[in-house]
Amino acid sequence: MKPGGVVSLKKVNIVTFFGKNKLLILMISVFITGFFISSVFFSGSKAEVISKAIYNSFIADRKGASFLSILFATLLKYVIVAVVCFMAGASVGGVVLSPIICCSVGLYFGTLTSYFCSAFALKGVAFNSVILIPPAIIFSLCILFLAKEAFIFSSVLLRMTFPNSRAMNISAEFKIYCGKFLLIIIFVFIASIVDAAISGSFIKYFSFI
Repeated sequence: MKPGGVVSLKKVNIVTFFGKNKLLILMISVFITGFFISSVFFSGSKAEVISKAIYNSFIADRKGASFLSILFATLLKYVIVAVVCFMAGASVGGVVLSPIICCSVGLYFGTLTSYFCSAFALKGVAFNSVILIPPAIIFSLCILFLAKEAFIFSSVLLRMTFPNSRAMNISAEFKIYCGKFLLIIIFVFIASIVDAAISGSFIKYFSFI
């Protein structure tokens, strides 16, 4: 943009934006759906056992643990989810599985945030704000973008199974897909570092857990 230039809001085409990002918006929608479903569903007494188990696992990885221990535990779990999403995209099933993975991640973080808020009230809100949410945002964004790419590549594979489908250089497409996956894995690693740094520094101040 030239110095002194003015950006006109009239040039921002919302329809075009949604059209170009409809897959990402789909993944965000199913993530949010999973997040809010967990907020309602896991508030019931029958689901409290599941909520407690997720909570115990989350705390066990962090409370009293060193930076490297937290980093390894969180990185392992984050990478497993990312690899599952990648593998789903490398098959025709990724068209269905990638949104399910996004929804599952939303369910997981929704369950944790709901449990902390319901069990510990304002202290739980503070815990969510300081420890849970910052790395969760980074990791969730990684999965959203990875799921979008998995959906795209999976749809390419699916189209190739149709009669009279257009010939494609699937090897080149797969290399691009792998490159994007490796780039996202870097940010997954950053999410794990943030998680380990924040948890290692501040979880000791939350004596109620």
